[in-house]
Amino acid sequence: MSKLVVALGIFFLGAVSLCTAPIEYEYHHQFVLKKDEIGLVLINRKEVTKKPTAENPTNEYLLKLRWTLFTNSMLTLLVNYRGYPTQYVLEKKYPLSSIVIPLLPDGENKMLTQTYAKIVFTDFDQRNREGILDIFIEDNQQRIEVEFRPKKKP
Repeated sequence: MSKLVVALGIFFLGAVSLCTAPIEYEYHHQFVLKKDEIGLVLINRKEVTKKPTAENPTNEYLLKLRWTLFTNSMLTLLVNYRGYPTQYVLEKKYPLSSIVIPLLPDGENKMLTQTYAKIVFTDFDQRNREGILDIFIEDNQQRIEVEFRPKKKP
């Protein structure tokens, strides 16, 4: 009887570990930004065919981010996506270290068509006074093309 319980326990642990595989993001970038230095994520929707304007000649959506204050191990992050400014206070603790920003509306199947950016506060370099932020972009249906500025430092 105990062998059966152990065998079932191992089977269920194996099944749970397969279901909790890490998410594979389509795009990843690490920003190392000084205070008020702007990091840009240029997002181009593939299915949009609207006319270019003077302020957006390439039909790109723009995600701007910068940090303004680091105190008590908390980073104040200002994010502007498509003209909507927001402010977040991030810490290095797990639930408070990241934010998720939906980039496009969900399609019919919400599980497969989610397109979002996850911004994670990774670290703060006290010596150089630089905040380190990781950007992960999930896009299962390849609905967008992404470019990051500034580029990664070698």
